[in-house]
Amino acid sequence: MADARDEQVPALAEAALAEAWVSDPKAPRRIWIALMHRPKPALRFLFAPAPDCPHEPRVRLVTAQPDWVVGHALHHPDPELRAALAGVVRTTDNPALLKDLDGALSDPFAPLPAVLDLALDNPHLCRPAPIGARYAGLAAVAILKERFDLLDSYDLEALVPTLVRVAGGPCPAPAVEECRRRLRALGPGPARERLCLHAIEGDAEALAAVADSGQEPASPHLLPLFLFRTEQWERYDALDPDGVLVDEQTRHYDEDVQSDLAAIARRNGRREPKQWGFSDPGF
Repeated sequence: MADARDEQVPALAEAALAEAWVSDPKAPRRIWIALMHRPKPALRFLFAPAPDCPHEPRVRLVTAQPDWVVGHALHHPDPELRAALAGVVRTTDNPALLKDLDGALSDPFAPLPAVLDLALDNPHLCRPAPIGARYAGLAAVAILKERFDLLDSYDLEALVPTLVRVAGGPCPAPAVEECRRRLRALGPGPARERLCLHAIEGDAEALAAVADSGQEPASPHLLPLFLFRTEQWERYDALDPDGVLVDEQTRHYDEDVQSDLAAIARRNGRREPKQWGFSDPGF
């Protein structure tokens, strides 16, 4: 389709791809992967009109469920293809693509402002738990549009990472204030445990929330490391005087968390938790 010298061959190839797209369930993903390396054919094929498509926008791409559309809309090196994919993300009501967007909003490594720039334009996202109560990335859209009433439709534990992320992001003051208020008002249960995990991992908003509200994990397994991270030394020494429990728990966290814990120990003149690595035989 892309490289044939005979001018008739590209048309034949494109017709064959179009037939495979609708007749072979495995074909769309394979075609998608191949075309991502061919921007001009991708623009011609993926964005061809599809009047019978049940979702917006009615182009061929939206008739299937290709992987990582949002990622390419953010990062594809070809500006024209990147813009075309972003246009789909901004307008689509395809549940599979909305789930892709939800995943990007939930990903702590994705660029939150750039993803929100796509999501806030989409008219289909500001509604109760649009993908399901356990998916909460899209709650960021409701927060930023100040539809705080919609947050009650989400599973509270699943909502905590979104609240933490928006509270710590470059977001408008009303959204930040609402997220911080909700984090400080969590009752006992899985959502509070999730917040305490974020605090143990060193998230600044989670640490501020537990410090302001006095929240702590109910789990005896998490409490020693939580007390160490929040520098509650009198209680920590009574619970784990030899540091054995913190040594055991530290092994489950990455190098960044382990380094932070070591810095806390040095700052307070305390014994550093044992450092673990993937090559450590005790891991």
